[in-house]
Amino acid sequence: MHRALLLPLLLGLSLPALAGRPATTEDAGTISQGVCELESFLGHGSEDGAPSVGTQSVQLGCGATEHTQLALQVQRAHSGASSARSLTLSGKSRVIDGGDEGASVALAYGLGGTDDGSGLTSDQSYINGVVSWPMAPGFVLHGNVGWNHSRLAHASTTSWALAVEHAASSQWDLMGELFDNDRTHRPWIQAGVRWNPLPNRLWLDASWGWQTGSPHARAMTLGLRFAF
Repeated sequence: MHRALLLPLLLGLSLPALAGRPATTEDAGTISQGVCELESFLGHGSEDGAPSVGTQSVQLGCGATEHTQLALQVQRAHSGASSARSLTLSGKSRVIDGGDEGASVALAYGLGGTDDGSGLTSDQSYINGVVSWPMAPGFVLHGNVGWNHSRLAHASTTSWALAVEHAASSQWDLMGELFDNDRTHRPWIQAGVRWNPLPNRLWLDASWGWQTGSPHARAMTLGLRFAF
């Protein structure tokens, strides 16, 4: 099994993006109380000199209170005949609601397990500080600082992310972001687009990213989200 490849992929990509897809950067928004969202995406990653990796993800998130949402996410990563799965229970609580003009602050958190064929094992825990700040009409800046610990990898990681989101129209959002952690020191640059054909009900999205430095790494995702 390509364990060295699959585990980092699950650890890096399984942290839920409850409202921010297709961006990796989380935003400070939360799902409205009593509303649920079913979110799914397909991902493909490649790196020079290593097998490509495919990812499938399904997540159900619901607004538990006025400012808190909870979610359960299942992911599978596969490379050739090898595969690994992850299960993550996560939440996000908005602690400052700045409205349409002020900065909003939230805390995202979660616990997860990984199954590489020998059974589900408790693995990761994370916490992520989030701020979303409207900069100008139609533009929002999102920032994250987070900490993740993996028992299987015997490692803790701190991370950061910055993203700009632009509402290009009532149906289209464009995103650009930069993110990294203290272990790679090779920031990812990523662009994303999100289309809302059914207002407040259905979203389709895609992202394209590449990692700076060497070896060259690339990733893309296609996803959808449905609210009910």
